[in-house]
Parts: sequence; C-alpha cells; structure tokens
Amino acid sequence: MTTLQVQAHNYRSIRSGGRHVLLHVPTTSIFELDPAATDLLGLFESTPAVAAEDIQARFDGRYSPGELCDSLSDFIELGIVAPQPKHYEIPPRLVERSPLKTLVLTLTTGCNLGCSYCYREDLTSPKNSSVMDYQTGTRSIDLLLAEASENERVAVVFFGGEPLTRIAVIRDLVEYAEEKGAAAGKDVEFSLTTNATLLTDDVIDFLDAHRFGITVSIDGGEAQHDRHRRTIAGGGTYKTVAMRVQRLLQRYKSRPVGARVTLASGNVDVAGIYRHLHDELGFFEVGFAPATAGPDSPVGLSPQELDEVFAAMQALGREYVSEAKRGRRHGFGNMHQLMTDLWMGTRKVLPCGAGVGLLAVGTTGKISLCHRFTGSDSDFSGFGDVTSGIARESLSGFVSAAQNPHAACRTCPARSLCAGGCYHESYSRYGDPFLPTFEYCEQIRAWIAFGLEAFGEIAIANPAYFNASNGQRSARQ
Repeated sequence: MTTLQVQAHNYRSIRSGGRHVLLHVPTTSIFELDPAATDLLGLFESTPAVAAEDIQARFDGRYSPGELCDSLSDFIELGIVAPQPKHYEIPPRLVERSPLKTLVLTLTTGCNLGCSYCYREDLTSPKNSSVMDYQTGTRSIDLLLAEASENERVAVVFFGGEPLTRIAVIRDLVEYAEEKGAAAGKDVEFSLTTNATLLTDDVIDFLDAHRFGITVSIDGGEAQHDRHRRTIAGGGTYKTVAMRVQRLLQRYKSRPVGARVTLASGNVDVAGIYRHLHDELGFFEVGFAPATAGPDSPVGLSPQELDEVFAAMQALGREYVSEAKRGRRHGFGNMHQLMTDLWMGTRKVLPCGAGVGLLAVGTTGKISLCHRFTGSDSDFSGFGDVTSGIARESLSGFVSAAQNPHAACRTCPARSLCAGGCYHESYSRYGDPFLPTFEYCEQIRAWIAFGLEAFGEIAIANPAYFNASNGQRSARQ
C-alpha cells in the first residue's frame, strides 16, 4: 500500500463526552466513529504519511484486521485519507431555466422609519416613494404562476420599504393571487416582513385570514431598539412597536410569528435581546443577523463585537441543546436553522436560492436577483421585467459564475453549509457578489463546529428530537 495522508479539509470532527462525531464536508453527512475508527484517524492526524506497516505497528493486538480495514476503507471512500491531496469539485451546472417558487414584490421604496443601518439604496419617505401599482403586481403574480412549472406550492413575499404602507394593494393582490392560483392548481402562500408600526386589528385579522407568514423587525428592548430603529424625524419607535406586537401575538393564530434582529454597532447583547423578545414579548422564534455595512460604516460590527456576538450565540446555543435533549422547543432561530441543515444533510453549491427558485420584482416591474438588489444601480437588478419576462441568458450566466468557488472556499470545512455567503453582503462590501464575506469566515467555521458538537449531543441524548421538532415547525407554518 502506498502511503496515505489525512485530508483535513474534507472533514470536521468533534469529541465530546466519550463520543466522536465527524462531519463529512463534501456531502454534509454525519457519522459517529467507533473506537477503532477514532484511533485510526488519530494516527493519520499525527503522522504526515501513513503506510500499512504503521497501522500494523500501532494497532496490532488492539483491533482486529477486519475492524481496521473497514474503517480505512470508509476513510478512503470518503476522501478523508488519500495518497495525494483530494478535492471534491462540483462542476458548474448550466441552469437555463429554474422553476420559480418564491417571488418577492417590493411594493414601495418608502418607509415611515429611518433605520440607521438600512441597506436600501432607494429608500425614502412614504410621501416621496416609488410604489408598485396593481397592474405591475398582477403581472408579477402571472409570471410566478407561469414560471412555477411543476411546483404545486408557490410563495409571494410582500416587501418594502414598509409593505403595510400599501395594505390596500396587498389586499387586492392577495385576492388576485388566490383566484389565479386556484385556477392553475397551485397553492399560493403569503408572507411579509414589517416594522409593526402600522398593525391594526383589521390588518391583523386580514393577515390571519390568509395565513401570512409574519416576521417583525425589532432589535430588543427600548434602549436597544431605539438606538438604530427610529422615525424619519428621529424619534424612538419601541413603545409603538411593542404595543402593536403584543396585540399581534394576542390576536394572530394562523402561524408562528418570528422576530428578526439586526445586530449593529453598540447593540450586541444577544442573550438580553432574546430574553426580551422570546420570554417577555412572546415571539415564537428569534433570529439574529449582522447589519449589512461597508468596511468604514459606523453601524457595522467591529471585530471585537463580532467575537462578542459569537460567544453569546454559543451560550444561547447551549441553552438550545439543553432544551432539545429534554424534548423541549427553544426559540433561537439561528441554532434551529443550523440543526435543521445538519439533520437534512444540506449541501450548498450556491449560498441561497436567489436566481434559482427566488427572484424579486421592484416597484417598476424590473426583475432582480433578490429583494436586496431591487432599486439598486448594480447589474444584478436587471434580469428582465414582468412584461417581457425573465432575461434567461444573463440570469443563467450569473448562476453559472456563482457556482465557481473562490480559492479560499475550496479547502474550507464550512463550504458545504456556507458556499461563500450573501451576494448582496459581498456586493456592499467589495462591489463583487462572488467574493466570500471574509470578515465572517472564522466565526462561520467556529459556528458550524459548535453546531456539529451540539448536533451530536442532541442526537445521542434524544434522537427523536429532530423529527419531532421539524415536524412541529412545518405543521405550524
């Protein structure tokens, strides 16, 4: 046998409580190693090149030849050891047409708030806004249904600005979409993200009747929220938002309501924010994301703040693990998403569904890669329009280019769950949507390693948790 070398970029392993769990990076498959496999991998990790006689000398009398051969064969098949560097390259696939599943409608560029970290390039006040008229909205829905192909269920997402400034057109478009969807034999789901300031009993009842998925943008308690989420005139908004949210959570029954927290400079108390939003206000789930910000932006998180956020997320994640091992739900959305990705064996060659199942329409009917690019001057907000249709050639070119990983990603142990990060985040930082978001790389790798250890703990203590948790979540959505 020729010598074999460990291929560290193809796996990530975690030892905890006497158990050894391994994530196979190229496929995101997870394995628990037995003692023979654990010790054999340890030999490869401590020796630059391993020959047959090295294995025999180390393990003769400790493990049977059959045990060692089985483990070695598995490692070779998985590319964890190989005679020379082994990389799993997935060749770019030409995507000439991808059935649409989700269409995001930017109903307005106007918002009644003036959040300091808002990424929209065209944001303005409701009075001065550009709005999507009913005809553009119906053409958008017609496009979605025509491009849905075999998808039996499609989703319309209402976005802004603040979409509830356009509640009248939302009502009309929902009626249109339900009628046209029924005629086409497709179920149409609706969702929106709102700042909650315009929620009334009438609006809540309408959203409830049509089973909207609702996400509220809220950043914590009064001091935390009002630091960045203020009115156009500069006043705080928390008291109004909290009052409306309490009414929403009392009255809305169709689906769980989630909170989306934007972590910006000076606002990084993850645990305190979670406690307030989940335990006190009563949101079903709370998710966190850093503010989209260029390198010199005053609202972006500093490296020190990023480290603080990650440490706090780990602490909250440990609470999630403790509850999951007992079969109880925890409302930390980021952790639940990571556990779901690991449970489902998610393997990404693209960072998200933008361009391959999801597109967005701006107020004028112009088709963009996603809602973050609508209203942008970039090349990624011009993939056709709702009258002439999708510009397939240019969209296909973008998707093909996006499948070529950056050199730094090829050996990254997080590549199959990250795939480089958000296009718009990269565009905002570097002017190039294909560059990885390098500022987050170390945290992402550490987060996935933490998630792997957590997954192993939960799977060992309560293997039924993932089926029960995801089944409950799906049933309520």
